[in-house]
Amino acid sequence: MTRKRKGRPLTIDDERDRDQATIALVNSILDKKPVDIAQLRKVSAVKGLVNNELRRRVWPVLLGIDGTEIPHSDYLQWAGGTHRDSSVIEVDVQRSLWSYTADWTEERRDAKRKELKDLLTAAVCSYSGDVYYYQGLHDIASVLLFVVGEQSALRLLRRLVICHLRDCTRPSLDAVLELLGLLLPVLREVDRPLHDHIQATGVPPFFSLSWYITWFAHNLVRLGDAARLFDLFLGSHPIMPIYAAAAVLVAFRERILECEDDPAQMHHLLSNLPPLGALSGDELARRAAAISQQCPPKQLLRNRHMRPVMATAAEAYQKNGIFHVPDQPRAPKGIGGQAALGNLANFVMPGGRKVQKRPVALLSAASAATLLAAMLGMYFANVHSNMGI
Repeated sequence: MTRKRKGRPLTIDDERDRDQATIALVNSILDKKPVDIAQLRKVSAVKGLVNNELRRRVWPVLLGIDGTEIPHSDYLQWAGGTHRDSSVIEVDVQRSLWSYTADWTEERRDAKRKELKDLLTAAVCSYSGDVYYYQGLHDIASVLLFVVGEQSALRLLRRLVICHLRDCTRPSLDAVLELLGLLLPVLREVDRPLHDHIQATGVPPFFSLSWYITWFAHNLVRLGDAARLFDLFLGSHPIMPIYAAAAVLVAFRERILECEDDPAQMHHLLSNLPPLGALSGDELARRAAAISQQCPPKQLLRNRHMRPVMATAAEAYQKNGIFHVPDQPRAPKGIGGQAALGNLANFVMPGGRKVQKRPVALLSAASAATLLAAMLGMYFANVHSNMGI
C-alpha cells in the first residue's frame, strides 16, 4: 500500500529522503552518550531502521546488550550440546529458510541451515536446562541470522529467550494461552463491533498462535517485512505482537464482519488471514504501535480485571529504558487448582458466552498442552503440504 505525503503518493525520491533522514536521526541518537533509549525505541517502532547495517547497530542496544563478544569456545560448547528438543530442532531446521533463499544453491542453503541449528542449540544449551526450544523459535532465529549474522544473532537470541519470549521457552506453552487471551480485550478497546462479532462465535484466539510465537516471521515471504516488524518488537513491550495481531484483525474488519456467526467458518477465516494482505510491514508496525499507545498493557490488565497466573510477558517492566520480564509470574501466593484454571479460561475467552457454559476443567494444563500440541501439529503439517514435503 502506497504511503502519501500531503495528499499525494510518496515518490522514490521522497522515500529516499525519508530514509536518509531516519538514518541521520538514528546515528545522532547513537552518537550521544548515554544513548537516549526511549527516543531510539520510538524511532525504531514508528519509522523503522531502513537497512540491515543500521539494525546491526541498533537491535543490540534496544535489548540492552553491550559490545562484549561471546567467546568462540563457549559458542562451540553450547552448539555441540544436546537437550530435550534436539531432534525437533533438527527437523525444523531441515525444512526452514525456503522463503529467504529461493535463488540459493542447495549447498549454500545447507551451510546456512547448519548455522541456524548451531544458533538455536547454543541459545538453549547456554541456559543449562532452564530454557526450552519451541517450534517457531527457528523462524525468529532465521530473521536474526540473516539480518545481523551468526555471532550477533546468538547474543540477541540469548536475551530474547529469557525476556520477550520467556513465556514461549518454558517447559510447556500454557503461559502462551494466557497471552493469546489478551487479543480480544485489546480488540475491544479499539473496535468494539468487531470484537463483539468475533466473541459472539465463541472462537478462541488460537488462530493467532503462529503470529505470536514467531513474531509473524513464519507468515511472511519477504525478509524486509519481517525485519521491519522486528524493529518494532525488539524495542517494545513483550506483548507488542498481540497489538500487531489486533491491527491485522482491524485491517480485515469488513471481511470478518461479513462472516456468519458460525464458529467453524470464523475460525477458518481468522486462521487464514495473511498478516500483510491489507497492510505493508511498515503500516502494520505503525498501527500496532498506535494501538499500544491507546491501550497500554498495564491499563489493559487493569480495565479488564485480569492478572496472569502463568505468563510473565504482560507484566514486563523497564529498567534503564530496557524491558525485562519477571522470571516467574507475580500471581498471588496460594493461587492454583480451579482458581488458576478459571483465570486461564478468562484469559483465553474473556466474557466468551460459550466458554462460560463449559466446565473450567476443559482448560486444564493437560488439555491446554494437548490442544496446543495438536494445533502446532496441524500448523506445521500445513507448512509441509504447502512446500510439497
